[in-house]
Amino acid sequence: MTDLGRPDLDSHPCVAHRGWSGKAPENTLAAFRMALAEPAVRWIELDVRLSRDGVPVVIHDPTLQRTTNGTGRVADRTARELARLDAGGWFHPSFAGEPVPTLEQALELVAGRCRLNIELKTDETDRAGIERLVRATADVLKAARLTEEVVVSSFDPVCLGDLRWHAPDLRLGLIAKRYVPGFAATLRKMGVTFLALDYRRLSPAALAECARHGVDVMAWTVNRLRDLERLAAMPEPFLVCTNHPDRWLAAVRNQAGW
Repeated sequence: MTDLGRPDLDSHPCVAHRGWSGKAPENTLAAFRMALAEPAVRWIELDVRLSRDGVPVVIHDPTLQRTTNGTGRVADRTARELARLDAGGWFHPSFAGEPVPTLEQALELVAGRCRLNIELKTDETDRAGIERLVRATADVLKAARLTEEVVVSSFDPVCLGDLRWHAPDLRLGLIAKRYVPGFAATLRKMGVTFLALDYRRLSPAALAECARHGVDVMAWTVNRLRDLERLAAMPEPFLVCTNHPDRWLAAVRNQAGW
């Protein structure tokens, strides 16, 4: 563990992408625990989909094959059935038996210890499915009284509009692959104060414009050391989302000459 406590990390907080997914199976409680054990990790990013019985569960893909020992669609399994799958053995035998967690379980682990960026996965679902996902996620966050400790993000502006309707107190984030001048002002009109931007599109001009409009920026997803070092050299404040928090710490050290 490395508690650096340096201004560089204060202005460039580390976001553990799907937990510490470089060292543990993504979107599992094991990956979240590993991230929580590193004081320099200030945020955890995770992905949420709906199970067949309407429970928000933490998994990235719409199908099960890549990150579990199951097959088929997440939406075709109940939360109980998903919990019985092995979501860790594919990564390493030492993680065998890690279940697909529910959002509620992730919140119980992380609440009060780290901030959360919750991405709602809206691909491969219809408009009614998005509405159900939004409502179920908002209900879980309200019940946990965590609406002020999280950002809920999506690629889909319509999804964010639904969130604003169901949970006006939630902080919203848009995920974008590019930035154009005037984008920050548009985000504020949408009620969005958090922008997750492809790190290759990050620029001083974009960061300055977002700062003027009160929009926080997170660069995603940065894993190569040379890219992390380039971002560490930028003076503007923004968050850095990575599978490898240890590489981000190394980049900050290298930039500071520690």
